[in-house]
Amino acid sequence: MHEEVFAFVLGIAQLKKLLKGQAVGVDATLLEANAALKSIVRKDTGEDYRQYLRRLAKEAGIEDPTDDDLKRFDQKRKGKKLSNDDWQSTTEPDGRIAKMKDGTTHIAHKAEHAVDTESELLLAATVQPGTAAIRRA
Repeated sequence: MHEEVFAFVLGIAQLKKLLKGQAVGVDATLLEANAALKSIVRKDTGEDYRQYLRRLAKEAGIEDPTDDDLKRFDQKRKGKKLSNDDWQSTTEPDGRIAKMKDGTTHIAHKAEHAVDTESELLLAATVQPGTAAIRRA
């Protein structure tokens, strides 16, 4: 329904000759999703991060590790990363693990919009997974 209203309003703007169409500006931003990184699970095993760490620690010879043991083990692990190929949020499956502008990592979506630069009318808007590449027109 909202897409029909949006198209209707743009049609009126075009009839009133408000849309110039000479130059279009496109912008994108990351929006933090309403999901914590604690909600991620491995796609292959369904393990949450703590279960995954426990398995890795056990494979490394640490039997029945405490929470502090797991924290130290995780801090010392080499090559650790949270890849969207391996991990998915259970509460926000369309969100992606992304690094925000401030350097923090969150589950995120990417919002993009296009604007007629002369009239400043919004021409299009999309929301995509947080790791989607910025499209160039």
